[in-house]
Amino acid sequence: MLRRGTAIVWKALADPSRRRLLDLLRRRPRTTGQLAQRFPRLSRFAVMKHLGVLERADLVIVRREGRRRWNHLNAVPLRLLYERWVGGYADHWAGSLVGLKKLVESQPEGGASMSAEHAQRPAAAPFHIEQEVLIRAPRPRVFDALTRDIGQWWAFRLTQEGSTLTLEPRVGGRFFEDLGDGQGALWGIVQHIKRPEILRLNGALGMMRDPVVSVYTYELTEAEGNATRLKLTHRVAGEPAPQAEENYRGGWGKLLGRYLKTYVEEGKRYTELGDPPYKPSTSN
Repeated sequence: MLRRGTAIVWKALADPSRRRLLDLLRRRPRTTGQLAQRFPRLSRFAVMKHLGVLERADLVIVRREGRRRWNHLNAVPLRLLYERWVGGYADHWAGSLVGLKKLVESQPEGGASMSAEHAQRPAAAPFHIEQEVLIRAPRPRVFDALTRDIGQWWAFRLTQEGSTLTLEPRVGGRFFEDLGDGQGALWGIVQHIKRPEILRLNGALGMMRDPVVSVYTYELTEAEGNATRLKLTHRVAGEPAPQAEENYRGGWGKLLGRYLKTYVEEGKRYTELGDPPYKPSTSN
């Protein structure tokens, strides 16, 4: 998707074993050895070949820690594929119907309402998200969008529509949402900044009521054709809400693969893309 168009993504998704690999990585990152153990009928070499196809399609990001090879699902190509055929309002209604389907299927037989014990689901486990997107613009331009222009493409709001987003590009700088009169919400604090290569923040990032520690990092590297490869790493420790990892994986895919990319490449703000008002999936 990012390098050779949609054909390579469709080809990667055509194989059931590769789809099963993505299903496993959707839950959490895994080493190649851990993945191979889930395919007793395949050799380790065959599993590695499948992972190679997924990596070339940008559906899997590989991070090496010593002798271990960690494989991460990259949701951005899937999101871009989805955006090509599904408009903003269709996305909204499809999401609503999927949510209704999950709710109905979670009810006990006979349609009785869930008991309080069933409704009180345990918190999700800590998670680690890695994503990449290719943006056809030089690194300084992308870095400016991540910092100075963040309010132009960051579509999520914690308070209400019409608030102002600001990111102060310095160590200790705030990423915050301002409603005036001292009201608003804090998204994060800048920990590390090196223009135009890296930006790291920590903060709840929307998980305002969860006991979590969240660190998210953007790494910018030069790509062929005066483009920029933006790598996101988001680590969450503590007790995030159920479905938090799934929600944030999809949210990052939309933020970076649709809103940021479109703003930098085409100059369009998120409000110009025809999507309905959008709020992050946070715990209540």
